[in-house]
Amino acid sequence: MERSRLAQLLAGADEVRVLSRTALVEGADYDIWPEAVETKRLISIYERRERGTRRSGQPSLGFGEALDALRAYSGAGLAMGFIDDRRGSGYYFQLFLDPETRSVVACIGVKSVGNLQDF
Repeated sequence: MERSRLAQLLAGADEVRVLSRTALVEGADYDIWPEAVETKRLISIYERRERGTRRSGQPSLGFGEALDALRAYSGAGLAMGFIDDRRGSGYYFQLFLDPETRSVVACIGVKSVGNLQDF
């Protein structure tokens, strides 16, 4: 996906979308994997990750809203991607898109406080 197209899809006024779009426009690394992942599986995975970040005190943005959006999403699967701005703002943004990559369903930002391998 072209950088400019993804920036359009990240339109929105909430903080996580503003920061992820800014990072993307300013040249942060990104990628989109168009293979759909089962929505129920993603909900389970990211509920655990949200609890882990909260328990550890790792700063994050949009987790609650993203989980609500994933739970409300009626499709069977979602494409995923990321914007890695750990060198800039310090955030790694996880993106969830509809399978046709026409819209961003949810976005989560996690602040780097060491190693993000498990995110």
